[in-house]
Amino acid sequence: MNENIEDVLLVLEEITRKSGYLKLAILDNTKSILKARVFFKEDIYVQIYVNNRKPKNSYTLIMNDKRIFGKDYVWGTWHAHPFEHPELHNTTEEGGRPVTVRDFIDQAAFILSEKLDVI
Repeated sequence: MNENIEDVLLVLEEITRKSGYLKLAILDNTKSILKARVFFKEDIYVQIYVNNRKPKNSYTLIMNDKRIFGKDYVWGTWHAHPFEHPELHNTTEEGGRPVTVRDFIDQAAFILSEKLDVI
């Protein structure tokens, strides 16, 4: 499930517009690559990378320049970098469950509000 760049961009614009506090920064946007950040705070953001040529999607929650949670889609397979151990690759059925960019941002917001109490 590799999301289309145009669709991801539309979702990011909608999410940030409706939230009232999230900020969107587009770092790279070509026919085959999208790299963007959705900022919760200056040092807390979700980095989104979509490469339709590979195909690869990477959704990463960053806090203080460190990955604290992530989901990656590489060559047809998803894996997770769980919040409890973001350095690990969870390739189990749960870790391999597909996620949309919207779902990932919702999961990131849950972690930041319910587990870390920072937003």
